[in-house]
Amino acid sequence: MTETAKTFFDKNKYVLLTNFLSKETSHLLYEHTKLSATKFSVINENLNLYPDYKKLIENEVFGTFTDGHVNEAFSYYGDTIMDTILKVNLNRITNTIGIDLLPTYTYYRIYFNGNELERHIDRESCEISGTLCLGYDVSNVDSKVYPNYSWPMYIKTIDGKELPVKMNPGDLLIYRGCDIEHWREPFPGINHSQLFLHTANVNNNLLLNDSRPSLGLPAEFSLRDPTHPLNIKLKK
Repeated sequence: MTETAKTFFDKNKYVLLTNFLSKETSHLLYEHTKLSATKFSVINENLNLYPDYKKLIENEVFGTFTDGHVNEAFSYYGDTIMDTILKVNLNRITNTIGIDLLPTYTYYRIYFNGNELERHIDRESCEISGTLCLGYDVSNVDSKVYPNYSWPMYIKTIDGKELPVKMNPGDLLIYRGCDIEHWREPFPGINHSQLFLHTANVNNNLLLNDSRPSLGLPAEFSLRDPTHPLNIKLKK
């Protein structure tokens, strides 16, 4: 199984692993993402009562609905529990594809009806990424027309094909994010939560934790130090 996945990844730069997380764990994380989005909205709507939270909202410490990639979706960088998921599963991913990896960061997003993800490739800290389906609500999609509907992520394969990859809760797609173009067409359902597990080759140690002092810290801690070697490198 592991050798087959490694061979496939070596050849195609992606591999789909079904049931990477249990359905129970995936559902717990799905509910966590929804509650986090609700928390953000409640805090944001009551800043007049709790002005001390204003700076935290501006710095996206509680996530954001305007990340510049899929505005109106809810996104969260470096959630502590999600970074923990990356940490405890890093060896599994390493052993699956046969490449020694270091963790960079996690990012999750809840897509809502009509949201789409434009075609793109990822930045350096996403050299090898995993996108993990946590859960979704597509109860508004006609099950007679689309039975067992699962919203696909598209990847452009190395031979130029546009491949729709469907994932159920717990399934993980590992791919070379800096090489493979990927995107999603407009979402027809109610909500869909996806977790991104970003890693890099262990030899690229400047990318460890996405330059944060530790996993579990918000994006505000990434590249804050102007003397950090990666910061200097990116400014060149």
